[in-house]
Amino acid sequence: MELDPRLYTIAWIAPLEIEARAAICILDRAHVGRFPMQRGDDYIYKAGEICGHNVVIATLPAGQEYGTGSAAALASQVSKFFPNFWFGLLVGVAAGLPRLTGPSPRDIRLGDVLVALPEGDSAGLIAYDLGKETRSDGFQLLKGGHVLAMTKKVVRAAIGSIKQQAPDDMNLILPYYNEIKNKQHNSGTFADPGQDTDRLYEDDESGRPTIQTREPRPDERRTRIWYGPIGSGEKLMKNASRRNELRDRHNIIGLEMEAAGTMNQIPVGVIRGVCDYGDEHKNKEWQPYAAAMAAAYAKTVLAQIGPASSTSVHYIPFRRNHNFTGRRTELDQLERMLFREKRERVAVVGLGGMGKTQIALEVAYRVLHMEVEGLVERHSVFWVQAQSMATFHKTAAEVVQRLNIQCGDDDPKKVLQTYLESDAAGHWLLVMDNVDDTAVLDGVPGQSTGLSDFLPRSPKGRLLMTTRQAAVAVDATASDVVKVLSMTFDDAYLLMETLLLDKGQVRDTESTKELLEKLMYLPLTLAQAAAYMNKNGTPIVRYLGRCRSADQNMIDLLSSRLRDETHHSEAQGAVATTWTVSFEAIRETDVNAVRLLSYIRWIEPKAVPLSILPTAGSRIELEDSIGLLCGYGFLSWREDGETLDMHSLVHLVLRLWLDKEADDFLTTEDVAIEHLERIFPSSEWENRLVWRQFLPHVLSLVKDTRLRRNETLQSLSHRTGLCLQVDGRTSETVDLFELLVAIRKETLAETHPSRLASQHVLAGAYHANGQMKEAIKMLEHVVAIKKETLAETHPDRLASQHALALAYHANGQVKEAIKMLEHVVAIKKETLAETHPDRLASQHVLAGAYHANGQVKEAIKMLEHVVAIRKETLAEIHPSRLVSQHALALAYQANGQVKETIKMLEHVVAIMKETLAETHPDRLASQHALALAYQANGQVKERHRFRWWRNTS
Repeated sequence: MELDPRLYTIAWIAPLEIEARAAICILDRAHVGRFPMQRGDDYIYKAGEICGHNVVIATLPAGQEYGTGSAAALASQVSKFFPNFWFGLLVGVAAGLPRLTGPSPRDIRLGDVLVALPEGDSAGLIAYDLGKETRSDGFQLLKGGHVLAMTKKVVRAAIGSIKQQAPDDMNLILPYYNEIKNKQHNSGTFADPGQDTDRLYEDDESGRPTIQTREPRPDERRTRIWYGPIGSGEKLMKNASRRNELRDRHNIIGLEMEAAGTMNQIPVGVIRGVCDYGDEHKNKEWQPYAAAMAAAYAKTVLAQIGPASSTSVHYIPFRRNHNFTGRRTELDQLERMLFREKRERVAVVGLGGMGKTQIALEVAYRVLHMEVEGLVERHSVFWVQAQSMATFHKTAAEVVQRLNIQCGDDDPKKVLQTYLESDAAGHWLLVMDNVDDTAVLDGVPGQSTGLSDFLPRSPKGRLLMTTRQAAVAVDATASDVVKVLSMTFDDAYLLMETLLLDKGQVRDTESTKELLEKLMYLPLTLAQAAAYMNKNGTPIVRYLGRCRSADQNMIDLLSSRLRDETHHSEAQGAVATTWTVSFEAIRETDVNAVRLLSYIRWIEPKAVPLSILPTAGSRIELEDSIGLLCGYGFLSWREDGETLDMHSLVHLVLRLWLDKEADDFLTTEDVAIEHLERIFPSSEWENRLVWRQFLPHVLSLVKDTRLRRNETLQSLSHRTGLCLQVDGRTSETVDLFELLVAIRKETLAETHPSRLASQHVLAGAYHANGQMKEAIKMLEHVVAIKKETLAETHPDRLASQHALALAYHANGQVKEAIKMLEHVVAIKKETLAETHPDRLASQHVLAGAYHANGQVKEAIKMLEHVVAIRKETLAEIHPSRLVSQHALALAYQANGQVKETIKMLEHVVAIMKETLAETHPDRLASQHALALAYQANGQVKERHRFRWWRNTS
């Protein structure tokens, strides 16, 4: 069997054979198989599971000399062979260095465990034979003997967790040792050789080695764990005098021969069992016991660290910002509140442009990569945009899709909340960016729900929110708020130096200081200014001059309007100053880029699909303009390469600037609406991926005042509402069409097709929303008008009669429904092809009415016809095909044809299991019908396959 290297994240490096044997014995489960090998692979690895982690055991080949060089070669190949390598542990035996006298005695004994940790000014690992010979000071260690590679934080956190249990820390380790102490290796077991064979020699006054007298330890304190620096060198130590010299000079607790070479390649936790004292009395008697104790401690470390969950997943649509600088205080505060104090919800609040999103992004990636101090569990990390409910709905759907959850017609916001509150989600961090409006958070009473209804709660979950408004932060998290202010001068200065291509510019400290003050020390404005200077080769002093010379009247106007919008005026004014300079510069170089900006001002700033943008010239010219805007930082690409984002504050300032411009080439609101009306797809289910992307942008335009004066927007809103209806967003459909119907009632004649079409759709939304009386009343009116104005065979007239019949049926008026549907079906039979979806839909509904009226044979005959046609014309997973099969199965059951019922429902349930969420009403309905059919057929065992049935029977 071939093992997959991608599944293994932890390397257990055990260079010696006895060390490797102890590691293999302590596995919870050995994995059977081999890793694929190719030329250049020099080592063979054992694999298994320890405390939920997939671990590989790496050891030296038989006969190879051990030491730092051999260990380095082994570690180098480990890091290359396993692409998802997380961290390593170097586990084995070492010489202990006791010191029985002096101010800090250490009574280290054979079988004790040594763990490499920094102590005071000393490093955790000392490479004691790397250095140079000098005339004055003799041999000097390279870099003071300090190995620069650091043990992973997560390993140090786990070691710290064990250390906190002292003096009872051995109680954590001994159970693992007891599991393997009687297991066999080549020359015996891993049992304790006994304290009576533990002999420590020290030279007496005459220089002769003498055994030191030490009291035996009590059995319950037989073994101790020691923490401190460990020496690592190439040569085997058998010289007591040299050993003591190294111990006293570097304050080390042990000596070994592999760690320095390993740490040069990969950061590892160094864990050693004491098998000798590094003198001429060295022997191998204690090696098995010492190796076993070290292995038991290493397993305890892994037990402290939560394994990477198989469901661990992330959705962060932005790349990590490698220019992120400063904000150490805010990062530490957020990580402490979220993960050490375990507060479930924390908000970052501050003015737009303060860098809230960038701080949240850095936290998200630090959590994703396990870089947070004290964090030992792997977390799934999700990022959603929340400046409006439409945007939140869309990004929640994207997260649900990333999780491979099929939600069908269910609200993805609710599906995501339910999932995150379940045990299956494991540990997670949810970042909600740009929750800037209390109406978005709390909803509008009596009209719409808000984000607060969809915020998940779980002891394993953490929610990080960014917002401009303190009121939103306090409402969402109570007092768990981190306020982000302007950067300090030092942080802003360092950020500007990092961003500028010409680093020497910041040496003009006076100009740099003045510029930073003008830009209000805001990270976003600093990035904008640096992008402009980098692109144009503009010195700081010249850019500063342009800022000074900007039209003061315009600056005052922009500042005033921003103050009204965000309740923070001074910094906003500075943002306007910077961005106005850049906007003007772009207009001078690329008219198409300004035209693009003037279009984007009318739509949502986040998640702008490339396909929604107008192309005034060629595709290349469009991408050039986007590239220019990305260079200035006004736009940014998402990872998919098809979606753009604009900072919401940029969007606001952009609108303010363009309100004062009157160039002919700018895109007006009417032109933008006309473009959207042209490209917006029809509401067919097959087009849902496209119109779901477009919906937030169109919905942001649908305002009462706009709708009244713009017929094109009315048409676009009508199609948008149809998409909402297909997407199962019923309450939004009702809201939109109530507004549209009210406007068309005032502006259009009673018989106007557009007015009737809006009333028809609103009635359907009422039906879906359970408002049956309103639906019937409106449809009866529509049908009456169309009866007077349209031919009997007109599709619109038939469609409204069909909808009215459905409402009658749902309202229990079955006879009225049958009468109307028989008429509709008869007409469609004469005017439409046998395979036409509308004809089949009416036949399906008529069959349902027959069934409800007890005319089961007629229902079966009609449904068998519909199913046969849809089988030929629709995909196996198409909702219409499945719903007609479900209906036919129910008719079969009513007719006593149980076997036919079971056969068809088993097929439907199997398909829905693959395509619909577990909680989807259609899937549950088909499972329920199948369970009833099993019961009727005496198949009790099959009935109990459904978990919900067991819970209710």
